[in-house]
Amino acid sequence: MKQVPLSAKIRQSRGSSRARRSRNEGVVPAEIYGHKEENQSIEIVEKEFTKILSSAKGENIFFALNIEGAKESNVLAVVKEIQYNKISNRVLHADFHKINMKEKIRIKVPIRILNSDICEGVKAGGVLQTMLRTVEVQCLPTEVPESIQVDVTSLVIGNSVHVSDLKLPEGVKAVQAGGSVVVSVAQQMAEEVKAAAPGAEGAAAAAPAAGAAEPEVLTAKKKEEAPAADAKAGDKKPAEKK
Repeated sequence: MKQVPLSAKIRQSRGSSRARRSRNEGVVPAEIYGHKEENQSIEIVEKEFTKILSSAKGENIFFALNIEGAKESNVLAVVKEIQYNKISNRVLHADFHKINMKEKIRIKVPIRILNSDICEGVKAGGVLQTMLRTVEVQCLPTEVPESIQVDVTSLVIGNSVHVSDLKLPEGVKAVQAGGSVVVSVAQQMAEEVKAAAPGAEGAAAAAPAAGAAEPEVLTAKKKEEAPAADAKAGDKKPAEKK
């Protein structure tokens, strides 16, 4: 389990105008919640926070928060939600969930697809479709895996890997619906096959021989994407993010 120190301090005032001033000063407003305790409003340095996030490369990070001015100055927490500016992509607000090392937590773990280049279905002309990028699991903080690996070598056209098929480490349990599709191989549609085939335009322009019936083109319907079951965290969420 990777723990990264992050400095913070108690947020003395709230409100949208104060939040805007803080962001202009390079400070991000945030909330800490968990264990049915009262939410705690803090501020963190945007530059330091984004640097840690960019170096994580999709891995889960356990933040060792050193909170200036708090009764409990050292808090271990994970990020539950980050709000970004849609235009500048700057961090607007962050939610942290307090961690107890002896209690199980629910956390999203990245899915890593293996051997997509030698997948049987892809070699047969199918298209590999990744439906889930993460899967939510429940386990102790010390048992959180860096990723869940899915080997698609033997996956053929028309087949899928579901959440219930995932091989999870001991002590780790998936909390998403078992029927949710993680990855599948779909048959290419007729238009895609036609575009990929060399000389397709010339073949299409040629008129069929007199009396000859045109061949029927069978296409496979694309599978609908299975929505990810975004299970809510067990503890209360902050009522207001500013």
